[in-house]
Amino acid sequence: MTQLERAFLDLTRYLNKLNLSYVVGGSFASSTFGIPRSTLDVDLVVDLSSDQAFQLATLATADFAADPEYARQSVAANRSFNMLHMTAVYKFDIFPATFFLHGAQQISRRILVEGTALAHSERVPILSPEDVLLSKLALYRLGGESSERQWSDLQGIWQMQQSNLDHSYLQSWAQKMNTTDLLERLAS
Repeated sequence: MTQLERAFLDLTRYLNKLNLSYVVGGSFASSTFGIPRSTLDVDLVVDLSSDQAFQLATLATADFAADPEYARQSVAANRSFNMLHMTAVYKFDIFPATFFLHGAQQISRRILVEGTALAHSERVPILSPEDVLLSKLALYRLGGESSERQWSDLQGIWQMQQSNLDHSYLQSWAQKMNTTDLLERLAS
C-alpha cells in the first residue's frame, strides 16, 4: 500500500464512521477522465454540515492535522477546509456539497472507479466527467479565468470524453451556474 493509499484509507474510514457521502473531484478526477497530471492534493466534495465538519476534524486528529473550529467555520461560510495526513503528508481539501450549485448532483452521479492511485484494489467514488467539467468551469470563473492549468484540465477532459458526455446535463447546469459562455468556448 502506498502512502497516498494509506492516507486516503484513513480519511475514508473517518468519513464512513460519520456516514458522510463523498466524491473525489479536482485534478485527481480530471486526470481520470482527461489528460493525467500530478497534483499535490486531493479534493473531495462531502455532504456535511458545519457541526459534522467539526466532528470529522476532531475524530481524525490521530492521523490528520486539522483545526475542528476552522472546519466548522469554513463549512458554515460555504468554504473548503483542509486535512493534512501527518504520516503520509498528503493534503485533502474538503469542499462542502453546497460549495457548488450542483453539489448534491455531484455526489449522486459519482462513478466508482477501480485501480486508481487512491486505492488500487478498491473502487473509489469519483465525479462524473460532466461534473468535473462543471466544477472546473465554476472554479475557472471564480479564479478570474486566468488559470492555464484549470483550462488545460478542461480541454483534456473535453478532448477525451466529448463523445461520451451528457451534453444536455452540461448545458442545463452551465446555464444555472452562469458558465455557458465558458462551456461554448471549450466546445469550439
